[in-house]
Parts: sequence; structure tokens; C-alpha cells
Amino acid sequence: MIEERLSSKEMAGLEADFMKIAKVDKLIKRREFEIEWPFREFEDENVGGGRSSVTVNKAEKILEAKEKDNYLQRLYYLRSVRDTVLDVMTEQQKEIYKLRFCTNDYYDWLMVGKVLKPQLSRAQIYRKREKLLELLAKEEGILPK
Repeated sequence: MIEERLSSKEMAGLEADFMKIAKVDKLIKRREFEIEWPFREFEDENVGGGRSSVTVNKAEKILEAKEKDNYLQRLYYLRSVRDTVLDVMTEQQKEIYKLRFCTNDYYDWLMVGKVLKPQLSRAQIYRKREKLLELLAKEEGILPK
């Protein structure tokens, strides 16, 4: 069997996915809020002063809008991928993931290698990076499991 490797462009794309995955819960909450409370210009529809005879089930409409929203569905998918990948990661991989993607400080790969205990060389941290990205690629179906 031919062993598949990730190209540099695929690795860059997977890193972008990891960046989004790190803040996926916040993005989901924001998108749900946007769907539940859409911006509308004020229009006075009650011109005659009477009550409307149409009943609206707002919860049902919101749920339907969330199900139809492709961006929100993609975020839900990324959250499930994150949970699965975090379950498979070793403790050191989790630490690398948190340092690289979940901190407010921007750590590049070399800095992550220096911050870890014990410190990792350039070659070691880039091998760890490749393994971390392979986990995500396998879960997303880019590489076979």
C-alpha cells in the first residue's frame, strides 16, 4: 500500500481548521445568536391597529433556520471533529495543541518547542506537528484511517 503524505498546502489548510476548531464554541454561540436575533430595519406592519390572526411558533422557526444554515452546520461538524481528535491525542499532543492554537499569545512552532518541558528541537517539533495534523486529516477523511 502506498503511504500517503500531506502536502504543504493541505497542512496549511489543516492548521487553519485547527485555528477555527480552537474557537469553535465561541463561533457557534455567535452564529446561533445571529440566527435567533437577526438585524431588521424597523417597519411598522400594524398599520390598521388590529391584532394579527396569524400565530407564529418562533422556536420552531429558529430551529428550522439553524438546521438550514450551512455555516452553523459546518461549525457543529468541526466541534465533533475536535472532540474526537482530542480523545485520540496523547497528553503531549494536547499540550502542543493548547500552546499553538488555544492561547492568546501567538506561539509559532519553534516557540512551542522551546516552551514545552522538555524542550524540543526544530526537527522534533515539526515531526510532532505533522503527526498532529495527520490526526485531524484522518478524522476529516483527507487521509485513510
